[in-house]
Amino acid sequence: EAAKRLGLIKESDIKKVLSEQYAYAYSHDPSQINKALIAAHTPFSEEVERLRSLRGQLMMRWFDLGHKTLAITSTQVDDAAHLVTANLAIVFSQLNKKTLLVDANLRAPMHHELFDVESRVGLSNILANRQGSYQLSRHASLPNLSILSAGTQVPNPQELLSNGSFSDLMDELSALYDVILIECVPLSLGADYLPVVAKAKAAIVVTRQDVTTARDLHLLQEQLNMTGAQIIGSVIQEL
Repeated sequence: EAAKRLGLIKESDIKKVLSEQYAYAYSHDPSQINKALIAAHTPFSEEVERLRSLRGQLMMRWFDLGHKTLAITSTQVDDAAHLVTANLAIVFSQLNKKTLLVDANLRAPMHHELFDVESRVGLSNILANRQGSYQLSRHASLPNLSILSAGTQVPNPQELLSNGSFSDLMDELSALYDVILIECVPLSLGADYLPVVAKAKAAIVVTRQDVTTARDLHLLQEQLNMTGAQIIGSVIQEL
């Protein structure tokens, strides 16, 4: 504290040393990271503490029970689900869990932009058998996190996600990762989320405060219940 008051060290220096001492995956160069990724950019903020609380609940209620995949969906098109999925993936990776984020929102993908990774080859290309082998993207500042982007936008996303290739791919990836978070298309854009949630066997729903309607939320819940998957939580994103 004395050295900090004298200006000999900065708060960021202290956090860097502590993160190294306690093996905490913390990006020491936040300028290389999209500011929307608050879990990497400002990992010690109150907002990220709430994400860690959500992570703890999901660990106890799902991942600690031996499950590896979790779907994340919403009712409408906005950035809420993107941001929750991306930042939740980061906090899981900071737990030293080998984490994979899969962008299965093939209609309005966003994670290739958030993480600045390759978008031309991704999930859709693999499922369409246009990519025999694939390489997952990684961000240099986030060593425990991999990203499978949505890939080329296609006219038949629901058919691609419903075929056996998606299920086989998730089985293959589950053998390689501790945690797999799959963002689905929102209710308002189509029913592509149904096969994804059915495969994951569990989902959380992201809502917008004062925006998401009770009618849409009830409809989404009914649809998710039809898949036989568990709805293990919801996240209210403030405006």
